[in-house]
Formats: sequence, structure tokens, C-alpha cells
Amino acid sequence: MRSLAIGTLLLAVPAAAARERASAPPPLPIVAIVEQQKQIRADDIARRGRYGQLPLATRAELMTKQVEILSLVEDKASTAELSRREQVEVFNRLEWIEATVNDTEDERMICRIERTLGSNRMVRTCRTVADERKEKERAGRSLDRRPRQVGGREI
Repeated sequence: MRSLAIGTLLLAVPAAAARERASAPPPLPIVAIVEQQKQIRADDIARRGRYGQLPLATRAELMTKQVEILSLVEDKASTAELSRREQVEVFNRLEWIEATVNDTEDERMICRIERTLGSNRMVRTCRTVADERKEKERAGRSLDRRPRQVGGREI
């Protein structure tokens, strides 16, 4: 009986690791990311295509995001060489650039690495900006409906 329990446990650990790997995005070649950012920078400087109408503040933020991406991927061959947090940071910055250029802010994905409740296990969660905003509004409404008390009396 004890060996059955240990065997089950040994099988469960690789299965959990496989699920974690399956939820991670496939590694991307850094060369492709760098080339894409160079093309965007050239189009932005020349004010070609979608970059011609970007406001000055947005263009400045775009360049900042590009510098952050390039510094994170420097001297790497693939995103697999980045830490989990760095992968999420690069993903979020690339998503910001994509959403800004295509004017699809509500569809932009935001990923975070969060601790699972009641566990030390870290999980990558991704939601759209629209989903985040709805959740924040829902949380605010539920706080507003909560009765408030001061000194044992409701106010």
C-alpha cells in the first residue's frame, strides 16, 4: 500500500511539471525579437505607417519599452535563456508595443507570476487589460456595498 502511494506521488510530480511547461510560451529566437524592434524603430523615426500618428509621449514610451526589451535579451540566443520573470517582462513589453501600435489596448495581455493561494508554487497568469479593469471595478463595487462600522456602530 505504501509503495502504491509513493508510486502515485512520483507520477504526479512529473505530470505537474509537464502542465507547467505546457502553459509556458514556446521559446522565441532573440534574433527575431531584435530584428522586429529595429524595424519598428526605423519606421518610428521615419514616421512611416502606423507610427506616423503616434503622439510624442507615446513615441517616447515606445522607445523606452524597446530599450528595456533589448537590455533584457542582450547576449541571449533564445527566450529560454531568460528567467521566468524576465520572460514575463519581455512578453508584457512586446504586448504593450503591439497594442499601442494597433490601437487595441483593451485586448493587450498582461502576465504576472503569482503565488498560488495556500502554496509556495508560482503560477503564470495572463489576462487582458479589459478583464483586469472589469475585475478592479467588481472589487470596488463589492467594497462599496460592504457596511462600514466605527466603534461598533454602522455608519
